Amino acid sequence: MALSAKTIADQTAAVKQLTAWIANPLTLPRPTYFVPGWRDELGACWTRMEAWVGRVCANASTHAHFLQFQADGSATPPPYEDFLDFGDDVARLVHADTDATAQHVDFVCHSMGGLDVFAALALIANEPGLSTPLLTNARTVITFDTPFRGFGSAKSKAFQDFVKKTRKDPWVLLQLGAMEKDSKRITAVWNARNDFLRNLAGFYPRGADNYDGVLEVTHDSASFGDPPDFAPELQSRYHEYVVYRDTSHSGLANGVTNDPRAIVGALRLLTGA
Repeated sequence: MALSAKTIADQTAAVKQLTAWIANPLTLPRPTYFVPGWRDELGACWTRMEAWVGRVCANASTHAHFLQFQADGSATPPPYEDFLDFGDDVARLVHADTDATAQHVDFVCHSMGGLDVFAALALIANEPGLSTPLLTNARTVITFDTPFRGFGSAKSKAFQDFVKKTRKDPWVLLQLGAMEKDSKRITAVWNARNDFLRNLAGFYPRGADNYDGVLEVTHDSASFGDPPDFAPELQSRYHEYVVYRDTSHSGLANGVTNDPRAIVGALRLLTGA
């Protein structure tokens, strides 16, 4: 995909800004958890984000946490049915880190990682078999291409066949099914949207231009609707949906989470720079 002249100029400016921050480092005001998405349990989506955060944030070693989901300490994915199980893990980790201090935290999420965090803030308390309390100490949530309204290709047989060839465990298709547009899980997400915002100070949805073909997250899904879709007293917590042009859902070359514009944008939101 050829990049437009504007995209090239904006990316160049973003790299220049990141380089300037190396000389004058930023400080993350709160512990920040970077949550990867579906089929990315080891967090490859954060390759460039992690590298830049480590260079430009003076306290990255203590405040930047790039999460990985592993079964029993191995490099294999955990046997989870859907994003509520991942959200339970996220909530358990953050509780362990912060309950003694009552410290606020921030989240940056890619794809299903945003649903994981949504579940941790608004869903897991009502789920049989999950006993972790909801997180109530989150302050900022930034999401990149999270399918809040469902994943467009979840019912595509061609895509399902592709997934089965690349991942042999049975859990991955269950996780995909939970993200179908008309699934019970996605319906629960929509119904709990006010509970989600109620546990936040600011929600910043972000999206890509969706050049991945089957890896499509529509703008309506990634934006989670518009401010009027939330209760009036909460609408100020929902901030403008931003699309990064000439980006795709994932990938090192032009995936949205590896785009320098998105990295600069996230750091400004997190640090107030």
